[in-house]
Amino acid sequence: MTTRRRGFTLVELLVVIAFIGILIGLLLPAVQAAREAARRASCSNNLSQIAIAVHQYEHSFRVFPAGVVNESGPISNIPVGYHHGWLCALLPYLDQPAANKLLDRKQSIYAAANVDVRNHRIHVFYCPSSSYQSVAISNYAGVHHEVEAAIDSDNHGVFFLNSFIPLREIEDGESHTAMVGEKIPDHQDLGWSSGTRATLRNLSELKRGGKQKTAITLPGIVSGGTKETSSEQTWNVSNDPAEQWIDLAELGAPKGIDPKYYVGGFGSYHGSGSNLVFADGAIRFMSHSIDENVLKQIGHRKDGRLPPSLEQ
Repeated sequence: MTTRRRGFTLVELLVVIAFIGILIGLLLPAVQAAREAARRASCSNNLSQIAIAVHQYEHSFRVFPAGVVNESGPISNIPVGYHHGWLCALLPYLDQPAANKLLDRKQSIYAAANVDVRNHRIHVFYCPSSSYQSVAISNYAGVHHEVEAAIDSDNHGVFFLNSFIPLREIEDGESHTAMVGEKIPDHQDLGWSSGTRATLRNLSELKRGGKQKTAITLPGIVSGGTKETSSEQTWNVSNDPAEQWIDLAELGAPKGIDPKYYVGGFGSYHGSGSNLVFADGAIRFMSHSIDENVLKQIGHRKDGRLPPSLEQ
């Protein structure tokens, strides 16, 4: 008598593989959603640390840090000027004592003496949903105005040119005035230390981030590059005029707006919305479809209007 071995046929194996593929396809969106929820929570935690640092600064000096310090305005998107930004003032309160000590506040933020600090990457400035983790930028910006306008001393936000506003200047109430939010970087970002559109934006819009570019460069005294034989980032001091590192057309300024002074709004890669920090330290996740009139109202620190409903 002979024994016959039993096994799976090819058709049966293909059916099992197909079922496994279907299950993976059903589970993948849930896994991605869980991962994005974790990234959003981490982003919110970063903003919470920044909000605490802002209030520690205010407690020490009785004013909020200036959005940008410069002799005159408006502030251009060219790396020429003093341009020390508000995040520079927060270094002692973000556990960055070495960077704070090495930052030469007697010179321009773009000076050769500040190259090392400018290229110092600070973890709390990065949103986990953004791919820009290898260059010294910030995914967060301060609110300088409620509509598109150049960064200047007459803006209506919390952080603007030589602002240094006390709490009493936020006349609409701290819980009704946004002060910090997420921004979508561009590949000509001037870095977290620069008080330009790199760290200041207006609340004219909340937009959803699209395809992320990886070739961000820091124009001016420092240029970024990649070695041909590895992925290691290299930095080079340049003697070329700073203007040669900027292509203002790349900033995508709307028609009729001078690209030199274009600031732009907020946005994120979270998909459905962006995190905003209010002047009282509260963090709210705002839908990208929020009414633009509501955005403008919370971007103005003293418009005198009744507070809008933020339940979107």
